[in-house]
Amino acid sequence: MKKKFLLSALLVLAVVAICFAADITGHWTGRVNDQFDISYDFKVDGTTLTGTHKGPDGNVVQIKNGVIKGDSLSFTIPIMDNDVPIKGVVKGDVMSLSMSFNGNPVAFELKKDAAK
Repeated sequence: MKKKFLLSALLVLAVVAICFAADITGHWTGRVNDQFDISYDFKVDGTTLTGTHKGPDGNVVQIKNGVIKGDSLSFTIPIMDNDVPIKGVVKGDVMSLSMSFNGNPVAFELKKDAAK
């Protein structure tokens, strides 16, 4: 009886967590190392995160392996023929992201563009 109750409770919590996942759908912009302008267009479907990344060179690439759970997200983007993992946290209209590029940690923030 306890097992069924615990399993039911965990299932309800999982559904609630999915329902309250941050909806980051839209256009986000920011700068890397205070000099490189970047932008993302995200779309959320449940816990699946899809979209595009526009780098400082103007090239647009698809994000891969996108997942969002609650306020945490992760995805990869191709940089110089390597899939670079990016992880982050969303708080309101600010997204804090981090990645490692050529062995160097890089942290940056994006802000949601309300106009798009």
